[in-house]
Amino acid sequence: MNHMKYRPTHLLVSCLLLALLFPSVLFAASAELGERLVREQCVTCHKFEGAPESKFNLKAPDLMWGGNKYQRPWLIRWLTGKEENLYPNGYRWDKGTGPQPHVVLSAEGAEAVADYFEKNLLDPRIKKSFVDMSTLTEVEAGFGADIFRNFSCFGCHQIKENGEKVGGPISATLYDAGKRYNLDWWSRFAENPQDFTPHSGEYLADLSMLGARYIIGYVMTLGVEDFKYFEPWKTDHFKNADARRGAPIYKEYCTQCHGAKGEGNGPGASGLEPKPAVHAKMALSEFPEDYLYNVIYYGGKSVGKSPNMPDWGLTIPPQGIADLIAYLRETFKGE
Repeated sequence: MNHMKYRPTHLLVSCLLLALLFPSVLFAASAELGERLVREQCVTCHKFEGAPESKFNLKAPDLMWGGNKYQRPWLIRWLTGKEENLYPNGYRWDKGTGPQPHVVLSAEGAEAVADYFEKNLLDPRIKKSFVDMSTLTEVEAGFGADIFRNFSCFGCHQIKENGEKVGGPISATLYDAGKRYNLDWWSRFAENPQDFTPHSGEYLADLSMLGARYIIGYVMTLGVEDFKYFEPWKTDHFKNADARRGAPIYKEYCTQCHGAKGEGNGPGASGLEPKPAVHAKMALSEFPEDYLYNVIYYGGKSVGKSPNMPDWGLTIPPQGIADLIAYLRETFKGE
């Protein structure tokens, strides 16, 4: 009697056939494995139910909302030991024990735990984020970076600047946050961190909705290689721009400082220092569209110019800005 060796290819074919014929059986096995790992291993440090608690009562972060919080690819890498510890001084920095090693699971176990998270650990407070990352511009991310610094986020969180870690190593590192957190969870957390980590050092910042968009968007770009920023000057508004429609917009919003003929002698100019730009002497037809867009939409400060130049982005609609830029480029050629 001939005996055929059982090769890996035969095993693969058998698993595929099993998956096709009995998918519910495999799913049930994975679900059972995920729940067992969570209940027997993860729960020894993490809490998966109940109300949020201060970290000073915990061994590791609460995970009642783990299914909302983490991006699946990152979670798999973390569970299989392919990501560095999130807390440079340990989650309980007050104990001075330093970062603690995390249990490493097999690929199968990590997938099963991720499945368990996505099915069972969902927080009804998490709604779709008001931030649309597909419309985040590079200037807005820069504003978010300024807010991150000005609101003392550096005091506890590390990011990277020029490849070097900067910031206080107290809470979770954020230099790869864009690959770690789900946008919806991060947006709700930023709304009020105390809802998730009460009495643990997180604080509620005095931010407008626009400022919240900037810092949430900025953090969600961290660690994301070649993040594609939105470029409004490449949209249909600019393809359909009309200088004739831009002329009355210039009259309404720009002449008060720059003058009716762009000579920098509008009624507001006398009280300003530095003085408004003299458009009549500038070859605005040669200026890049992104520069003109940024200085109009986000104001002079966005391009290193006078903060006296307002940010008109919330006042003039997108098509109006495109039309205004078309007018500037057609009218002022430095002649």
